Amino acid sequence: MRLAGRRVAVTGGRGFIGRRLIAALVRDGAGVTAILRSAHDAADLRAIGAQIEITALTDATALKRILTGCDTLFHFAYDVRASGADNLAAFHALTRAAAGARVGRIVHASSAVVYDDWPAGSIGPGTAITAGQGGDYRRTKAAMEQSLIEGPIPAAILQPTIVYGPGSALWTDAPIRALRSGGIVLPDPPGLDPAIHVDDVVEAAIRAALLADLGRERFLLSGPDRMTWADFYGGYAAHIGTGQVILRPHAELAARLGPPSDTTVTGPSAAARISAALRRALGSRRFDALLARVRPPSGPAFPDRSTLALYSASPVIDLSATEARLGFAPRIEFAHGLATLPR
Repeated sequence: MRLAGRRVAVTGGRGFIGRRLIAALVRDGAGVTAILRSAHDAADLRAIGAQIEITALTDATALKRILTGCDTLFHFAYDVRASGADNLAAFHALTRAAAGARVGRIVHASSAVVYDDWPAGSIGPGTAITAGQGGDYRRTKAAMEQSLIEGPIPAAILQPTIVYGPGSALWTDAPIRALRSGGIVLPDPPGLDPAIHVDDVVEAAIRAALLADLGRERFLLSGPDRMTWADFYGGYAAHIGTGQVILRPHAELAARLGPPSDTTVTGPSAAARISAALRRALGSRRFDALLARVRPPSGPAFPDRSTLALYSASPVIDLSATEARLGFAPRIEFAHGLATLPR
C-alpha cells in the first residue's frame, strides 16, 4: 500500500495504459479520481475503484475544483484524432489548473519519439530534443515536455518506447488482426524492437509519484528484451496460433511506397475526424470492437513510410538514469508479457 492516504487524479483513464494505472493505484491504496471527457467507460472505472469526474480538459474552473487536494496528477490523456494544437491547448489548461490547485507533482506520459535520434540512434541523458521538428505528434509531445521542464510544478516525464499489452490498439490489437488476416510484412533484415510491457510503464509511473526529491526530470522507459520486430510479431503469431511474418528487401518496400510527399500534415485527416466522432458517440472500446467485426480481411499488412523506418532501425536506449533515480528496471520479459494477452 505504497500510496495509502494519497489523493491522485488521472487523465486518460480509458486508455489501455491509464486503465491499468488506475487499477494499480487503487491496489496501492490511493484515492483515485479519473477525469473523463465523457461518461463512456465510467462504470467500468468505478468498478475498479475510481471516483469519476466528467469535464473537458479545457474547463479551468472544473479542473481546479477537481485537482484541489490532489498529491499527484497522472496526465496520460492524448487525443490522437485531434490536432496537436488542440491537445496542447488542453494540456496548458490542465497544467495551469494544477498549479492553481497546488498539486504536488505531475507524472506525464510522453514518448521516446521526441528525441532527434529516434528511432535509429542512441538515446539517453543528453540526447538532443529539438523543438518544432518532426510530425505533429512529436512536436506536440516535445512542447509539452518543455513546458513542464520550465514550469512551477515538480514533474516526472515518462518517455516509453513501444508499449504493448492487453488493450494496446497500436502495438497489440492491430498487429494481431493483421496476423489473422494475412500476416505482417517487415524489411529484411528487421531492426530491433524496444518493446516494453504496459505494466512496467505503470510501475515506473508509481515510482515517480513516490520519488521524494523529484525535480523536473525525464525518464526513458524500454523493455528488458533484445529482440527483432520479427521476434515480436512472430511471438504474437505463435501466441494466437496463426499468421506469418513475411520478410521483404528494404529497397522493395521503399519502392512500393514511392517518393516521399512534400505535403506537411498538421492536423487529423477527414477519416480521423469521423473516427473521433464515432468514438465519442459509442465509446472507444465499443467502436474498436465494432471495427474489428466489420473490417474484412485485407491480405498482408505492409508498412507505411514511418513504420518502415521504425522496423528498419535498431535504437540503443540508455536506461541507466531511470534505473538510478527510480530504483526501477523493466522486469516483464516478452515471453511473460505474451501470457497476459488474449488469444
